[in-house]
Amino acid sequence: MAPIPPPASAAPAQPASRGLNATAVDHAVDVLTSLRERRDSKRQRYSAVARQEDDDDDEAPAPIMDLFIQTRGPTVVHELTNFSPAEFNMLWLDIQPYVNVNWNVGSGRKCQVTGRDMLFMALTSLKHCGSWDVVAAVFKEKPPTLSTRVTGFLTILLPHLKTKYIESVANKYSMDYLTKTGRRFKHFPMARYAVDVTFQQTNAPAVSFGEKKVFFSKKHGQYGVKVEVSVLLNGLALNVTSAVPGSVSYITICESNSDFHLEHLQKAGNDGEAVDAGPLSGEYPDSWALLADKGYQGLHRRLRAITPMKRPAGGLLSLEDMTNNDKIASDRVVVENFFGRLKTLWAVASETYTWKRENYDLFFQACVAFTNVHIKFLPLRDEDGHNLNRYVNRMLSSGEKKRAAVPVV
Repeated sequence: MAPIPPPASAAPAQPASRGLNATAVDHAVDVLTSLRERRDSKRQRYSAVARQEDDDDDEAPAPIMDLFIQTRGPTVVHELTNFSPAEFNMLWLDIQPYVNVNWNVGSGRKCQVTGRDMLFMALTSLKHCGSWDVVAAVFKEKPPTLSTRVTGFLTILLPHLKTKYIESVANKYSMDYLTKTGRRFKHFPMARYAVDVTFQQTNAPAVSFGEKKVFFSKKHGQYGVKVEVSVLLNGLALNVTSAVPGSVSYITICESNSDFHLEHLQKAGNDGEAVDAGPLSGEYPDSWALLADKGYQGLHRRLRAITPMKRPAGGLLSLEDMTNNDKIASDRVVVENFFGRLKTLWAVASETYTWKRENYDLFFQACVAFTNVHIKFLPLRDEDGHNLNRYVNRMLSSGEKKRAAVPVV
């Protein structure tokens, strides 16, 4: 029987391109393989070790910082700015797009210092300055020139610093997030953050006695200003107020910042999983709590504030009250540790403030933002709290000496 021919559908398919055949395919593959081998061969001529690109970034030159590194080595960056070279570069990459768009642009005379060098000089000034003369001498600049440049740079940069490193903390770390990540306070898990006020000495204002005395803090025995900062359990500040005269009470400062507290203590719809049976939950069913110290007595009438019990006049606290006070102190130590880190890192936030009073908020708030960055690299430790105690004790001792030197009439 003659074989039956295959149906037309079973016949070998013809190439779509009339010129494509076995010879053409072999040649094409050989050509592509040869090109790949040439690429690989070129690549093999170079080192397999990754370059440290951040140390030679042509897109963001920093001739001033580079000269310091060439002269004293990479460790000089940390010595002058509180950040290692790698940390400094990460910070710069974070702010560079904003700096490029907003600083040294438009008409008018341009600053001859690059943005990256300005960050280097600004951080150095915040860390070491009690007087502009000190850092100006380091950079071989005239003090007024350095002051103008650093102040102008930080004025442009501060809104971005606050948004990126402070306000973003408040937005990210909701109570729902803190609950799911296990970052709630040990003794008072219903508290979202701790709050406290820091005092910084300033020169006595050159005004009348009536105007001057509002800057005097009886507790510290010094002229100065106060600022309130709110801090999460992870050590990051989520709010910093403007400075007020040293005579203003803690509770008054907090009440003037009540809009922030009411907004950020408000329970959200997704907070339902977080159990809340803590103090003042009945009085404030829709609010989380804040932790504060004895200076905030009475704040619970305005906000859900958990504060230590004060010893009654002529009396003693009960064992239960003392235990509760210890628990509050244990949880809210994080804000003291934050202040300790802040005061250790930045001389402009710890030494007697002698610069223009109208620029105080600019420099202090920049220091808070940069402290948050530093804490992300190096979390808070107990030693930070010890550093705050040393700072406060030194200031109190100075105030006591001044009072003792005043003759009794």
